[in-house]
Amino acid sequence: MKKTLIIIGICALFLLMPSFSAVSTNSVKSEKLVKSIDEIQNLLPTPAPEYDGTFIGGLGRIYKEGEEWQYEIWSYIAGVYKEGSFNIMYGNIYNTDEEQIGTIVMLSKNKFMIGRIANMEGGKAPIVGFIIGFDEDKFIGRLMSFFGPAPHMFGQYIPN
Repeated sequence: MKKTLIIIGICALFLLMPSFSAVSTNSVKSEKLVKSIDEIQNLLPTPAPEYDGTFIGGLGRIYKEGEEWQYEIWSYIAGVYKEGSFNIMYGNIYNTDEEQIGTIVMLSKNKFMIGRIANMEGGKAPIVGFIIGFDEDKFIGRLMSFFGPAPHMFGQYIPN
């Protein structure tokens, strides 16, 4: 009974929080829009010694069409990360014209992520997600959303 009340309380808290969409829901197929990571390197922040590295990637949709993976990019992400008992990511969200539209802060442990996004007007919303897969320097995750789209998050880590 106590666990049920806690779960209901958490759900009510998320429903009462203001929400917004930091990414466009009007996605375009990858062949028209997606730039390679090499083409958006200008979004990367300067590596800082207090962080373990930088990351760059996108928010959007990943799906398989035949034998090929397809990507729809709604926005780009770039920032810094720090490894530890919890991995921490601080970054900016950019639209497809590479203009900053928000920020993202996430903590991850094992395959679970929790954090928040904020738009440039100060609106904030919580995010929860999980990591679907990762290599030594690449990651793919799924962000869960109470409102609007639930995008994939994918990209590449660049150690200092």
